[in-house]
Amino acid sequence: MGGLRGAARWVADNTEAGALDLGTFTAAGVLPEVVEVTTDDGLDYVVADLFGDPYWHAPAATVAPDLYHLVGFDTRHHGVARLYCALPERGFIEIDVGTTDPESGAFRPVGWWASTKLIALLNREASESLDALRVPEAEDPYCNAVYDATSWS
Repeated sequence: MGGLRGAARWVADNTEAGALDLGTFTAAGVLPEVVEVTTDDGLDYVVADLFGDPYWHAPAATVAPDLYHLVGFDTRHHGVARLYCALPERGFIEIDVGTTDPESGAFRPVGWWASTKLIALLNREASESLDALRVPEAEDPYCNAVYDATSWS
């Protein structure tokens, strides 16, 4: 995603006519030979997965509307995204999730499936999973409870 942002900026700033291909962007120094995942990409992967791919899910701001609606997000620091969710029975909560692997520090790949992990945490039959991650001393003016799932999976 970072590479795409760079390419879009370059195209907007350079009004040269003609067809553009990967070689054009590489030759201009817009894209490196090897594209690395950035902090923004890590957040993009998590948020896009939680909102749901419109090819697979109806546009509902979630892949599991009966469990949660993603109402906001913020980058806390390198490797952690704070997700603000509206839950039917708990109101607004915040869950910190890792955008990097806790052991290697590498950014999570696109196929990490943050939504699958969040659905497992929010499962009504196993609410103790989420409760075990509650951070009682944490305060956030935008939610009723704070949970730390950065090392959960």
